[in-house]
Amino acid sequence: MTKLIIDADTGSDDAVALIMAYRNVPIENILGVSIVAGNVPLGQGLINTNYVNELCDVSIPVYKGAEKPLVRDYLEVHDAKTAKEIALSYQNESMSAQYVHGVDGVGDVGIKPNKNFVKDISAREFYKEALSGNDSVDIVALGPLTNIAHLVQDNQDNLDKINHLYVMGGSSNALGNTTKFAEYNFWVDPEAADIVLNSGLPITMIGWDPSLYDAMIDVDKIVEIENLDTKYSKYTSEIHTHIRKFMIEAIGQDCYGFPDPLAMSVYLDKEIISESTNVNVRVDTRDGMTRGGCILDYPNLEPESPKILVVQRCDHDKFYNLLLNSLN
Repeated sequence: MTKLIIDADTGSDDAVALIMAYRNVPIENILGVSIVAGNVPLGQGLINTNYVNELCDVSIPVYKGAEKPLVRDYLEVHDAKTAKEIALSYQNESMSAQYVHGVDGVGDVGIKPNKNFVKDISAREFYKEALSGNDSVDIVALGPLTNIAHLVQDNQDNLDKINHLYVMGGSSNALGNTTKFAEYNFWVDPEAADIVLNSGLPITMIGWDPSLYDAMIDVDKIVEIENLDTKYSKYTSEIHTHIRKFMIEAIGQDCYGFPDPLAMSVYLDKEIISESTNVNVRVDTRDGMTRGGCILDYPNLEPESPKILVVQRCDHDKFYNLLLNSLN
């Protein structure tokens, strides 16, 4: 039976995606969660993942991954003004998304886990053991792809054990959320994203465009989630308070998105995909305006290049119903 590895940079939406996995996948089939620096620094991501384990009454192993992108410096940024300055400077630094998710990545509501599920071995060692010890492994990657690039580089002889890789990142239509062209995960570590997408692995990419179009919820749905009145729905509402304030200030609307839960939903139910295309995707690794942007070979000018499934639209109702059922 195919096992599951989740790779995350556990902020608010990653936490909800983890809940969805824990509540829909047999726990014995989840090999572990590896953590990468992204939304929050590595140490905070480990803390946040420990708490989700506690919330869901599971003991999924957690592994330390990369503290920074492959070749770029990683800065902690707590305010939107500084984040915008860095993003528009077109320099080579990367940064956290604490200005969106809160300093602790989960709304600054005082999350403090009592247990520690972090293992002594690193994520890279964990991947080697997982691929050598299992015949078939799925991976859902929710953060920058630094850890997964290491996996690809370290396990060339065992990559055929990877049944499928689901990636939350990028965009199929040059729609960005960090710069004009780049989605956050790919912008943070474009070198890693380009390595992974062109590795030849079977990949489904769920980018910022379907996340924006099909995984945003308005205030009515926010209230509907609150009214479920379960520990999962209460936690989801609490940890998104910072994002709600950010969205009101940024666009004047009381809403927030679920990009990582959408990616997890596609893993759980392929019928959620409504529009997609098979295409080669390169990620711009150059410093400048288009860093982290996706270049899709729609005319198939390089027919021998690896193709991946790029999700362009999803069924919002199917996604939202799966989300509600997971939080109930």
